[in-house]
Amino acid sequence: MNNELYLYADFTKPIKPIRPLHGFNNAARQTDYGPVLPGFLALRPPVVRLHDAAYPYGGGHYVDVNNIFRDFGADPNDETAYDFTLTDLYIEPLVQNGIEVMYRLGCTIEHAPKKYNVFPPADFRKWADICEHIVRHYNRGWANGHAWGVKYWEIWNEPDGLDPHIEPNGPPNWQGTAAQYYELYRVTANHLKERHPDILVGGYSSCYILGKFENGGWREGDTSFFTDFLKYISDPATKAPLDFFTWHGYLGNRGVRKIDREYAFVNNTLNAFGFTKTLRIDAEWNCCVCDADTPDFRTRYYVNMRNEKGASHMAAALCEMQRCGVDMAMFYDAQLWKEYGPLFHVPSLEPTPAYRAFRLFSHLYGLGTEYECAQDGDIYSLAAGDGRRACVALANVGETERTVTLSVRGARNRKLACSFKVMERFTEGDADILLLRLPAYGFGTAAFQ
Repeated sequence: MNNELYLYADFTKPIKPIRPLHGFNNAARQTDYGPVLPGFLALRPPVVRLHDAAYPYGGGHYVDVNNIFRDFGADPNDETAYDFTLTDLYIEPLVQNGIEVMYRLGCTIEHAPKKYNVFPPADFRKWADICEHIVRHYNRGWANGHAWGVKYWEIWNEPDGLDPHIEPNGPPNWQGTAAQYYELYRVTANHLKERHPDILVGGYSSCYILGKFENGGWREGDTSFFTDFLKYISDPATKAPLDFFTWHGYLGNRGVRKIDREYAFVNNTLNAFGFTKTLRIDAEWNCCVCDADTPDFRTRYYVNMRNEKGASHMAAALCEMQRCGVDMAMFYDAQLWKEYGPLFHVPSLEPTPAYRAFRLFSHLYGLGTEYECAQDGDIYSLAAGDGRRACVALANVGETERTVTLSVRGARNRKLACSFKVMERFTEGDADILLLRLPAYGFGTAAFQ
């Protein structure tokens, strides 16, 4: 491989606003009912999705419809039938710190042989009414509630199942049929929008939007769950709103390009069914990079999530989602005790390289505008600026050091702060030329400030 690469950024050519892609599933806190870690808040996450909240420790009392309304035989209009206490404590510091909330209506994943809450509700209309009372509690003060303006309400999670090779105990999120989910969505979405026209409703957090996970790898395959869902809710007889569509994008070794394939498929399919204004949201993603041929691949990629190898993929993925046009994204997960939660070392709470990847993107988000920028091969890039400051982010997901010639046009300020070794700097016409050395799995910025 030729280790020399030429890239450019042009700050005279704005592209689009930087999207809120550095959201998370759940929040980093030492207790689920306590304050959020200051380090987490310092990332300025734009949104937190509530799914698998407090799982597995204490998860039986948070967020899920079955946790809040514990007796399905009770009256949905009876305030005493609801237990909002711990979920209120979970959401309150998020709202106080200006973080949007996506509330997943449904249940937490169940991997065990016996399933409890992942079955279709016995009465769809009653379940929809219960959900409406939950919205009313958080947005209109019902049942000693709040006026928190929770905007995003997601109906269920991953009803399209998982591969039997990794879920031998059966689908862990939905034990019903596709048709049952479509009808539950229709009934619930219409009821919520009728009573709360100011909120956004959507779903369904597809776990394999391109096909299926088979024998340890992603394979393109049957996508009828998605297309049949769109047919159902766009048919005049069963019409339902879809303010946003969510899918999950877990990425393997050098799998960042999968983002482009996923987004293109989602975008083109939604457009084909007339959902041109529906927000496209990657509601769960992580970088599952396993660098060894081992049956214990999960342990290996949990380790890599906390080192430079995984973090470089995370930085690259954020750049790629912005380039593709994903509207919003939530990383899975920010909870301290989750294998998938790599932001902080436990118990020291020292930030990891993964934390730095999100801090990098948070800085780009604060600059506001994406500018034209080239990328190539294993080097992902994103240029952002605010008219005064200009910044180019670079991420090398390859296992070899690369030499990059970066040409920058239109940066107003000449003062350079660079994460990489600058071997040479000179001007060529109206461009500032930097010769940079990017280490294997390295990521950072070249900032003109």
